[in-house]
Amino acid sequence: MSARHLLLLATLAGPVQLQAQADLENVIVETYYISDANDATDLIGGGLATGSRTYRVFVDLCDSCALRALYGDVPHPLNISSTANFFNNADRGRTFGHEINNGALDENTVALDSWFSVGAGSNQKFGVLKEGDPDGSILGGNDGGSAMIPGGLLQNADPLAGAPLDSLDGLVPLNGGTALPAGFAVTGTSPDSLFRDSTAGNAFITWDTRISCIAPGVRGPSPDNRILIGQFTTAGELSFCLNIEVQRADGTIIKYVCSDTLLQPGEVASGLLQYPPVCGCTDPDFLEFDPTAGCDDGSCATPIVFGCLDTLACNFDPTANFPVAQLCCYGPDNCNGLDITLVCPDVSVDAPITGRSEWTFRPNPVRDDVVIVDWNGAPAGVVRVLDGVGRTVLVARLDGAPQGQVHLDVAQLPPGPYLIRLEGPGSIRTGRLIRE
Repeated sequence: MSARHLLLLATLAGPVQLQAQADLENVIVETYYISDANDATDLIGGGLATGSRTYRVFVDLCDSCALRALYGDVPHPLNISSTANFFNNADRGRTFGHEINNGALDENTVALDSWFSVGAGSNQKFGVLKEGDPDGSILGGNDGGSAMIPGGLLQNADPLAGAPLDSLDGLVPLNGGTALPAGFAVTGTSPDSLFRDSTAGNAFITWDTRISCIAPGVRGPSPDNRILIGQFTTAGELSFCLNIEVQRADGTIIKYVCSDTLLQPGEVASGLLQYPPVCGCTDPDFLEFDPTAGCDDGSCATPIVFGCLDTLACNFDPTANFPVAQLCCYGPDNCNGLDITLVCPDVSVDAPITGRSEWTFRPNPVRDDVVIVDWNGAPAGVVRVLDGVGRTVLVARLDGAPQGQVHLDVAQLPPGPYLIRLEGPGSIRTGRLIRE
């Protein structure tokens, strides 16, 4: 549901808490590098299979937001998995990006190590998307690894990985800061169990790990506020289910989780945090809208139409598909605070009702062809039947007698709800008629 729709509901029904999906704008999975046969020759850093892909994962937050934590808990485990083992450099590899020695990135395959991060790509650099790297690369002149490959390793220019690493390395200076986030802490089952040096494994799943930093959290090094949360190298197919804590400018903490099961207060499910993404309708103006969808699959089919779906209301709208009870109006004294002259202009009472006017109509619902309208004390006027959009479809004149009957032939009316009105000088009486 779009913000303007929620604003409408807030206006009608009082305060409405908007889920701030806009805090988490995107999750970007970058193919950072694809290894080749030369890279596979290195024995110093350990076995790196030809064709292994190095992925970098970034969370794209709102301009005023910061990343507070990457975590897993009992309802929402943190899961980084692959169909093959992750590569962990045996020489200078580390568990976290800020632990990687910047001076060692041009040695063997250190730059392809697997690790978690809260922004840093080394102990001196922030990680950024290669396409947004403004300062070239420090990875040229690689030492060639154990086989002393002429020209060095990490030279594969596969276009599926974007710019070659020796031209853009996805690293930018810290501008006098430190790669270690303020108050950095790891609690619970440390990811060191998988991403430490030489550890072999294809899945890190935890229900009690928290990788965090203190307020106000970590922001990206550029205005787009994209924060690197991990680098993962594997010859298999990567998948993950992430949960993050985001801090807004006012200090509010929102927990974004990749699953909509067992949501707790303060948690928002987002399909962006699952990879490969789960797709659905991402347009909030359609009934099929799925706020947890990570991509659009073309399933949006039914535009949202707000309206009153109570057939007893004078403004019943059969074309609506999203009921809003606060829009329903039942008469001058029961119109939910709305102006009946605007909501039901044809049904509003234009003058005080004088005398006693009782009326009934039967049968209702009508299965046969005739509706009988009985009145007592009604002045001369008409009985009118209107369809769902307010068009008169039947009309019969009252003869002005103090009481009587009018027979309405409804045989030609299609099934559905109608408004039936008894109109006379100074008064209008309304009711709902159902044609079966």
